[in-house]
This record gives sequence, C-alpha cells and structure tokens, in this order.
Amino acid sequence: MLANAINRKYFCHTVAMVLIIAASGASVFPAQAGVGEGISETAIIDTQPPWITVDQFPEFTVFQGGDTVLFHWQSGDSHPGTVPEHFTAAVWIDGEVASNLIYHPDTDDFSWEWIAPEVSSADVHLEVQARDAFGNFTSETTNSFTVLLSVTSVPRVAGELNLAAPAPNPFNPSTKLSFNLPEPGRVALTVFDPRGRRVRTLLRGQRLAGDFEARWNGMDDQGRAMPGGVYIFVLEFHGSSHSDRISRKAVLIP
Repeated sequence: MLANAINRKYFCHTVAMVLIIAASGASVFPAQAGVGEGISETAIIDTQPPWITVDQFPEFTVFQGGDTVLFHWQSGDSHPGTVPEHFTAAVWIDGEVASNLIYHPDTDDFSWEWIAPEVSSADVHLEVQARDAFGNFTSETTNSFTVLLSVTSVPRVAGELNLAAPAPNPFNPSTKLSFNLPEPGRVALTVFDPRGRRVRTLLRGQRLAGDFEARWNGMDDQGRAMPGGVYIFVLEFHGSSHSDRISRKAVLIP
C-alpha cells in the first residue's frame, strides 16, 4: 500500500512538471522551407543517327568456298548505344543471314575476316547496323558479290593472287594445287587439318611473279600418312604492293 501511494505521488508530480514546462515554454511552429534559385543544365535530345561507311567490292567480285573475305567499315556516333547488340554486322546470302558479328563502338574503324562457306550464290552482301541510345538507326550494305563452291573452276584475274581448286578432289594418293603470283614476293603454301593444326608445308620462300604448281601426297612433314578426311590448303603471299591469303578445301579418300 505504501509503495502504491509513493508511485501515485511520483506520477502526479511528474505530470505537474510536464504541464508547467509546457505552459511556460515558447510556442513551437513548423520550420519553413528554404527559398532560393537554381539553373539546371539544358537537356540534350539527340536526333542524329550514327554514321556508317562501308567499303565496296569491285563489280563482279567472285569468291570461292574457303576464301577469306575481308570486310572493312567505319562507324561512330556522339551518343553510342547502351548495349553491344546495338552495333551489328551480318552477311546475307540469298536474303538470309549466314553469319553475324557484334562490334564495339569504342573505335570507329572495323575489319572482319569472314570465311566464305561452300555455297553457290550471286547474291551475297554485308550489312552493318548501328542504333544509338536515343533509338536513332542507321544501316549500310555492300554491293552484292558472288560465292562459288571451291571445286568450281574460276577464270584467273590478272594482277591478283589466285589459287585454283585442288585437282583431283576428292583424291588419293595425291592432288595438285595451281596458283599464280601477281608480283615477286614471299609465299607459303600450307596444309591444315579441320582443327587448324599444320600438317604439311608444301612451299615456303621467295618467288617471282608467274604460275606455279605444288602437289600433296597425303603425308605430313614427318612422312606419315594422314587419315582420310577434309584438309585445308592455305596460300599466303606478301609482295611489295600486294599481300593476300587464300584457302581451298579437298577431301583425302582413305
């Protein structure tokens, strides 16, 4: 009982002190917001699409299956895309995408080495697309060129490196490779397996301009017989004014 009386007395005393403080204290009002002036930067809306220029091929350009085709273009924009997929290149064959590439807009000069497939078509071209962060879109294409099967006989073009299709193909025990050099220079003719491993070096060194032949007997550099299958012949040339690389395929019959 005494404890309860003390608690009640303390409680009443506390309330009285609170009332006294509230009654004698200053009035409380909400703080006012600050007032000031500021100038924001002007918003920039980009309406200019990216720019693209694509190198064109000479009229009536012909490649064969296995050839390395070098595409070159330039592209840029002051407001680049937000994802890599905004910058793409694709090779179209007869209206369908045969191969594609995502390129990065950190530079404005691009090259793509594309290996021509074993097809026969006169309607092949490269298309380059770019879309910036504001949705502005640009597309440029090369003129059409032709791709033929590697076994197709193609007339030699003067002034260019040429490697004829291996003959016979398929072959056993050997096949002949004929090529032409447009000027004096260093040349290498190499045989690779489908995994890109070097099998045999048929020719390497300095040669004059003109027609040449080489044969492969199905052996590697150590004189071991290779198993049947597809093999790739790569001709590389470096002259004073012309450098190029051509490849052909042939099938070795077991």
